[in-house]
Amino acid sequence: MVNHVEYLQSLGWHIEEKFNERKQETKNFLPAVNAGIDLKPYKEIDITTYLLKEKQKKGKKIYASIYEYNGRIIGGNGQLEEWEPGVFPLNDKERLIDEGTIAK
Repeated sequence: MVNHVEYLQSLGWHIEEKFNERKQETKNFLPAVNAGIDLKPYKEIDITTYLLKEKQKKGKKIYASIYEYNGRIIGGNGQLEEWEPGVFPLNDKERLIDEGTIAK
């Protein structure tokens, strides 16, 4: 069984609650491409999205989506509420702190 808590904690993030789960066809799936994940090898993936305990400096929410294929984590991305471009690689936490986007 894949452990989402451990995966996100290994990247410095902490789950507040599960937000949603869905299956997603990968054809034309741009958010993953923008966050640096190559989904070309996969036709359909499972996506679980969590609201994180971490917050943006202005109090807005941060979400993390974990991508799985056949029960194995293949990557994920983060989303900042009301932020453009909207998605970021999950391993960018320190950069976002340094830029002043999220609270330490």
